[in-house]
Amino acid sequence: MRLSLSFSSLVAAFTLVYLLYPGSSALYAQNNKLKLCTEPIQKARESASATKSLNQPSLVTIFDPTYQKMQQSHQAWATCVKGQKAPLSAFKTLNGESFDTTSLAGKILVVNFWFMSCALCRGEFPAFNKLVEEYKGKNVLFLGFTPDRLANLKPSFFEQNRFDFKIIPEAQSLANSFSIMGYPTTYIVDQRGVISQAWIGFASNGTDKLAPYHTAKAAIDNLLTAADK
Repeated sequence: MRLSLSFSSLVAAFTLVYLLYPGSSALYAQNNKLKLCTEPIQKARESASATKSLNQPSLVTIFDPTYQKMQQSHQAWATCVKGQKAPLSAFKTLNGESFDTTSLAGKILVVNFWFMSCALCRGEFPAFNKLVEEYKGKNVLFLGFTPDRLANLKPSFFEQNRFDFKIIPEAQSLANSFSIMGYPTTYIVDQRGVISQAWIGFASNGTDKLAPYHTAKAAIDNLLTAADK
């Protein structure tokens, strides 16, 4: 079966990467090493845009070179950020909890970047909530960073969109430090504060709603097992 996608839906169907929060830009990243890792994605995006302008309103298939280059760029990004220090500093959660590098040290961190109007981000919530429930009492901390303003993150939103991560509002500067390319983006950070795995989008082709759970669980279990040895 030959699957076809319009260029307008290509990114959402494949990696969900270019759903950028208004006003954000990876060009202003504070962490140069993580910024350098975005270059393959930048080039793939430019190539896709050029192809679109030449071939409108053509379709692209999952076997198309443009599609494959985008996939390869995300794999290159994930490989590049692995082993980099996560640029986390002091922050305060929606509920008033304070964290800094000292309190984060020695913990496995699941770091998710999201925002309220991002449907793809909200789609991950059930899978992530399952993860939080499974690792209760373990040395794992779940952090959800959003650029949304504190005043906009009302209880009514979470009543309709349950998200059990610790929510950190107004976190655009931190997103820039990570040099993220779009939302949602997730990092697994090890006990030394080093990125052990990362992915952009839904961690799958969008058909498996529990893909974020399975992907994160495998990474967390590996880190917990290594810590016990």
